Amino acid sequence: MGIFVISTVVFLYYTIWILIMPFVDTTHPVQNIFPSREWAIKMPVILLLSAAAIIGSFLGIVMVRS
Repeated sequence: MGIFVISTVVFLYYTIWILIMPFVDTTHPVQNIFPSREWAIKMPVILLLSAAAIIGSFLGIVMVRS
């Protein structure tokens, strides 16, 4: 249940950050809660590349041992 709640909160945060915040004035105090929009692309790319590297390393180690 905890993983479901955390993933829902992260999804809602990211969705608000990407879909709603571009329409809010840049001087509004709510903008301080969110990082700059360039990180909206950088973070998922970094996470996907890291996950691919970890999975690839795991598969490589398993193949070498067998």
